[in-house]
Amino acid sequence: MVLGRGSPVAQKVGFTAALSRVWYWALVAGAYSVLPVLMGTTPWVERFDPASTVDAVIGLILGLFLMFRINRAYERWWEARSLWGKLVNVSRNLAIKAKVLAEPDGMERRRLTSLIAGYSQALKDHLRGDAVLQNVPGFDNAEDNPKHVPGYVVEQLYGVFAAWRSTKRVSDSDLWLLDQEAREFLEVAGGCEKINNTLMSQSFPSLSRHALVLYLLYLPWSLVGDSGVFTIPLMIVVAYFVVAAEGIAHYVERPFGREDDHLDLESICAGIDASVTEILER
Repeated sequence: MVLGRGSPVAQKVGFTAALSRVWYWALVAGAYSVLPVLMGTTPWVERFDPASTVDAVIGLILGLFLMFRINRAYERWWEARSLWGKLVNVSRNLAIKAKVLAEPDGMERRRLTSLIAGYSQALKDHLRGDAVLQNVPGFDNAEDNPKHVPGYVVEQLYGVFAAWRSTKRVSDSDLWLLDQEAREFLEVAGGCEKINNTLMSQSFPSLSRHALVLYLLYLPWSLVGDSGVFTIPLMIVVAYFVVAAEGIAHYVERPFGREDDHLDLESICAGIDASVTEILER
């Protein structure tokens, strides 16, 4: 049975990229637990009988580490989702204001659609480290090659506003209303870059993994006295859940990737494109 991402089995039972790999480590933990089962009749193993309070304390420490790790990772994911939700609203608001205040013609509306909807595409690629201006809709034949593609797109957008202002198509107060929305584009980009470039201190994830490994090394020796051969399936189940918690945190704290637990930026960009196109072409 193959549980890799995208496989029919993984899709059927709901395994994400993080969870599909956890089974390998759970099976390794189960294989390791065979050792105390086989050695369970040896004198020194029989004398190893830690108090239940020891098990509880060790489990509590690991639980606190994992809870903190998952909470911090989810906070990063949710902040990223909030920023992209804000981008959806800003894109719609800017399209409506530009349409009403400047009354653009057909060519200008297509240009605005390209800039406003293209910005989300540029930001998505920028956060994933593969932004190229020519991949942004409307810039296929562009000669420039900016390092910060989202900033370049916003610069072009302000060029359109400046042209409207110079021809008296918008007043200073109108320009201020447009600027209110347009400047939020780079605010969103800055917030996303902060999340992307500032990961959690590496000492804490490392400490969390150390606690997890030590817990899984200790647990079967504690269980074997009461569980016997059932220690093996118990270890597989326990290892699956505790390793899954660490795996999910690892994926979720990097929200801009392409895996199942990352933000579905493609769908968000498509939604922005559809909304802006509908507004400006209506």
